Amino acid sequence: METIRATVESIDDKHFIKIKTGDAEISIPMSEDSPNEVKSAFNKIITRIKVGEFQIELEEVGEDLFSLVANEYLTQLNREIQEVRGVMKQYGLV
Repeated sequence: METIRATVESIDDKHFIKIKTGDAEISIPMSEDSPNEVKSAFNKIITRIKVGEFQIELEEVGEDLFSLVANEYLTQLNREIQEVRGVMKQYGLV
């Protein structure tokens, strides 16, 4: 199983989880309500699921609130990725 690294980044007082997958970068907003950006990020993650098994880990978990939240978010996201991959296998999509 591949491990993909993620970071927490701040841009103009907005916080994001940035996931680097090869040439692509997936950005999940944490500090604002952006349903279209979240949808886009999840579509990219689903596309990546087709490539092979992986888990996402935060490169560095700091003591700040956004790092702690991002770490917990990624823990839950990894569970969801495994479930989605299992369902995709059942339907012959991977």
